Amino acid sequence: MNPMGMGSVAEAPRRAHLYVGNLSPRVTEYMLTEIFAVAGPVQHVKIIPDRNYQHGGLNYGFVEYIDMRAAETALQTLNGRKIFDTEIRVNWAYQGQQNKEDTTGHYHVFVGDLSPEVNDDVLAKAFSAFGTMSDARVMWDMNSGKSRGYGFLAFRDKTDAEQAIATMNGEWLGSRAIRVNWANQKTQGAPPGGGTSPHASSGPLGGVGGGGGGGSGGAPAPINFQGGPLSYESVVQQTPAYNSTVYVGNLVPYCTQADLIPLFQSIGYLSEIRMQADRGFAFVKLDTHEHAAMAIVQLQGQMVHGRPIKCSWGKDRADGGTTQANPVSPTAAAAPYGNMVCTVNQPIR
Repeated sequence: MNPMGMGSVAEAPRRAHLYVGNLSPRVTEYMLTEIFAVAGPVQHVKIIPDRNYQHGGLNYGFVEYIDMRAAETALQTLNGRKIFDTEIRVNWAYQGQQNKEDTTGHYHVFVGDLSPEVNDDVLAKAFSAFGTMSDARVMWDMNSGKSRGYGFLAFRDKTDAEQAIATMNGEWLGSRAIRVNWANQKTQGAPPGGGTSPHASSGPLGGVGGGGGGGSGGAPAPINFQGGPLSYESVVQQTPAYNSTVYVGNLVPYCTQADLIPLFQSIGYLSEIRMQADRGFAFVKLDTHEHAAMAIVQLQGQMVHGRPIKCSWGKDRADGGTTQANPVSPTAAAAPYGNMVCTVNQPIR
């Protein structure tokens, strides 16, 4: 096979997008532009209400720079700055949530073995022939800003998703032959929410997955039988497809929703956050099972207030009973495609 899209890969720049959280309602787009312009020319600014923030009425927004170095400078110098007595939070934005289509009912495809230079635009262009593609994203390591070597596609039409898998698996993109398959092997392309448990969309967030928890931080990081980090393919199969709840452990007592929202929002839409920071943990419910699996692998070890958070599966409960553990054996869901290895990583681009 001949390498595909080499020219476009080499030319594709890394987009300099920043997420800005904890914005006072008094902060305007003009004001935010002026503040972030100290780091370099700003191309675009957008402020939108944070629909997940339940107290205080704080907004969030996105700042796009022309130059990546300016974005890096802004991240280093403006994170934690106070605007109207509110300390803002600045992080990399891997997707513009304000422009993102809701792909909850779409068909999700995994793309592995991506070259380091492949970004969202390059991935989207490579699959542009499949007309109902609604989303294309490469996962990025939050700490290094480098690609994790895999990404995801969403299609409105199942036929396009099937054709993408059949025709693109093994094709070259950049300097590597890519692997293409369903994002969730168990559902084999069933749209999220179809044929799921009645617990899928009702009930409070419940038990801890991944083995234990509580106290000062809860469940250990998921590991496989070889002792290394789990791949996305393993994590996504550990619980039923209706489960989209993530347990987040090792939190400091003063951790708030505002600390977790920008991390999880860069992966998918949030439908609920239940904080129990005084006990060292929280539950985050995302829009799809696949996004929850991505969050578990992607955010594992991400530093929040000086502590590495620990992510594992929570459990959707239909009753209001006491939270109980829902342990998942780290070896119980080994990926069926042993040679499809994800060096999984996501928020910093």
